[in-house]
Amino acid sequence: MPDLVQPLRRQLLRLAGALLCSPMLARAADDGLPRDVRQRILATLDAPLPKVLNVHHLALIRRFNIGWSPVESGAPMLNPEHPLGNGDTLQLAMQAIAGKDAALAAQRLMEASLLLPHFVQMADLKPGSYANGKTPFTLTARHLTLLRQQSWLTVEMLGMGSAEDYLAEGYWPTPSVDGKRPYGNFTNYPVEMAQALGLTVRRQADGSLAVKPALREELKALHQQTLAALQVFVREAGLRRNTR
Repeated sequence: MPDLVQPLRRQLLRLAGALLCSPMLARAADDGLPRDVRQRILATLDAPLPKVLNVHHLALIRRFNIGWSPVESGAPMLNPEHPLGNGDTLQLAMQAIAGKDAALAAQRLMEASLLLPHFVQMADLKPGSYANGKTPFTLTARHLTLLRQQSWLTVEMLGMGSAEDYLAEGYWPTPSVDGKRPYGNFTNYPVEMAQALGLTVRRQADGSLAVKPALREELKALHQQTLAALQVFVREAGLRRNTR
């Protein structure tokens, strides 16, 4: 059985890339990261999380390209193939921090990705209509509540390989919301969504919790909308705490 683990991980990585990105886009830009850049990425992931979200981090977060994880029920994630949108990620990161140090840009990008779950808690955005590609997105108080309830996982916690595996496949080791338990402890995630939103949850004869079928479908659709909600949030939300 252990011999099957690595091929399965690689298959999941390729599946994530295929589902996140257009088949017309090339991945080659991030396949050949310089050795010093790769080493800086790995060192950053091993280092303590920065205590302050600085201007470099914020500039990168504003450009984050949110994707959808194909794991289990699916969930928002920082796109591992193009975390800053289409193009050469390293060049885009250097542009974002207005610098020419590629290793530093990669470090700041990794720090910003690790700080993303904290940014969702630290920042705020008023409900309303926001631009989101060709179709405006209406952000509601429910979306904001759910974004702050979501459970984020690191690359290692996702169980799809180490950061080295991701880099070897041409992907950036970015975090994702847990596609199996996106809102806490339940695989029956609509129940936890209903609890977070103050909606009716009933206890069945066997002791398990459930919501009515119509509400369940409504909540599943709302869960799908958290991709657009997070994309709008990272671009528009303002920090509630002081940063450098």
